[in-house]
Amino acid sequence: MPIIGRYLLKNYLKVLSLCVFSFVALLVVSRMEEIAHFAALGTSGSYLTRFILFQIPYILPIAIPLSCLISAMILFQHLSRTREMIALRTSGMRLRQIVAPILVASAFFSLGTFYITSELATSAHLATRQMLYEMTSKNPLILLQSAKIAALKGAYVQMDSIKSGRAVQDLLIAVGRGDHLALCLARQVSTRDEELVGQGVSLISNSSHLVIENEEDLSTSAPEFAHFLRGKGWKLANDHLTLSLLRTRAKQLDPSKRAFIKTRSELVRRCALGLSAFTFTLMGVAFGIEIGRNKRIRGVLVVLCLTATTLVAFFIGKEFDHLIKVAATFFLLPQLVIVAASIYTLKKVSRGIE
Repeated sequence: MPIIGRYLLKNYLKVLSLCVFSFVALLVVSRMEEIAHFAALGTSGSYLTRFILFQIPYILPIAIPLSCLISAMILFQHLSRTREMIALRTSGMRLRQIVAPILVASAFFSLGTFYITSELATSAHLATRQMLYEMTSKNPLILLQSAKIAALKGAYVQMDSIKSGRAVQDLLIAVGRGDHLALCLARQVSTRDEELVGQGVSLISNSSHLVIENEEDLSTSAPEFAHFLRGKGWKLANDHLTLSLLRTRAKQLDPSKRAFIKTRSELVRRCALGLSAFTFTLMGVAFGIEIGRNKRIRGVLVVLCLTATTLVAFFIGKEFDHLIKVAATFFLLPQLVIVAASIYTLKKVSRGIE
């Protein structure tokens, strides 16, 4: 590789690695509530560390494209403002020769992003759900603190948590169904091995006639109680499956069914996420080059608008995954707009038009 190519790649990768690390740290902090929720289950340090590490592959498909955009834009703004771009052009290098090493590197990053999205992120997401399922089976008290308890919709739950979520006191559960009301009161409930132990438990029900039962000590299986709270539990979603498993699911489904359409939409989403590393780099290159003497923020504003539109379109397309044409439009159309706008801008720059 020519010296110029190595020089450009060195500066591009330097900023890229710093941006990826910063985005990962920022997004991990943004998921701190979920991490703290998991830590409240009384997990060990090694188990908690694994849970945090599993968040990183789920973050990288967004962090890498944004980092590619920032690093490419900073690099070519620097080349323009230090007149290095002019020196390269006057030495006989064409614009395509200057940007080629960065675009080739971004193509490899696109392949890496697609692999992370389809393989690492899905496996990490599935492992995270399994860890949560396993821990809540050992400690079902954490499920009582959740507002999304499938089997107890419409129930009222109140408690005071002690000992990092391993025990609660003054527990009150009220469940109403039609004209029937059931109450459960306990002075203290704690988990011990795989058992849920209650002290000072009172059960009141008026299903057919009034029933009042008081128990000083009461125990039950923690996994069975957790299964009761979950109801039907959780299913393997498309974003839990690697590419091979997703394709296998698609082959087993009826093409006319909604589940098949969602599977196809997920494949398009993963391809769009992989492509974004290349398109964002192309956008950073095109709008990072400055050929005028005066600095303008128009290019930065265009980049911000296109980036925000693309990210919003990804989330909207995810909501319409049952409509393959609508989802594919939201996933791919912003990418095509970015490519078209970037190529148009590069052609203007190559002709010396600002």
